[in-house]
Amino acid sequence: MLSVNRLSKTFGRVRAVRQVSFALGKGRITAMLGENGAGKTTTLKMAAGFLEKDSGTIILDAVRPGYVPEHPAFFPWLTGVEILDLTARANGLRRVELRNRVRNLCEKLLLEPAILERRPGTYSSGNAKKFAYLQSLVSEPDLLIADEPYSALDPPSIRRLRELFAEMRDRGATLLLSSHMLAEVERIADDVIIIRQGEVIAKSDLNEFCSRYGSSPRRDLESVFLALTQHEGRLLL
Repeated sequence: MLSVNRLSKTFGRVRAVRQVSFALGKGRITAMLGENGAGKTTTLKMAAGFLEKDSGTIILDAVRPGYVPEHPAFFPWLTGVEILDLTARANGLRRVELRNRVRNLCEKLLLEPAILERRPGTYSSGNAKKFAYLQSLVSEPDLLIADEPYSALDPPSIRRLRELFAEMRDRGATLLLSSHMLAEVERIADDVIIIRQGEVIAKSDLNEFCSRYGSSPRRDLESVFLALTQHEGRLLL
């Protein structure tokens, strides 16, 4: 579905991403974790085609990829309805099909359909994030990449989004989520990738990861993540 090999990116003298390699399994949710500035967002943007790589290869075998950034941005002169109409045309959706999917997704995302008549620039940050999901999910993507998927969302919305992610996985979709909310990630992820200073330092099935690198009595994702990234500034691997 998505495979990257020896992906690298430099901004001036800063090596943001260094030889990053990973592959996503079909019908699985993968969490990409790392400290601020680790290179997660840069990696996601390159994988999604929004940022040119310096070197490496990206194999994207998805018919309908979707991408939701941490801070969504939209054409300021278009309303939500107009943006969705453009999205539908780009994906070959008929108007009745679009209407049914929008109604269903608005209910799942706790998004009031009436606001779609307004321009997204007038939405609250939470509703703007929900609309970004609506725009991506209306095409029923087989691959979804989301950067900080829960940012700006309230607890009820986070719960609904978690359920929606699980539904997508059950349908066979592949998800790549980059998040600092480790407790939420632990509830939904199948696999985990940890990036530090632009390099992958660990990748594994989540349960195997916590068992392998955790120590009794605590083997939760947060404690393992902190042990790998913050122990006297050096890795424990």
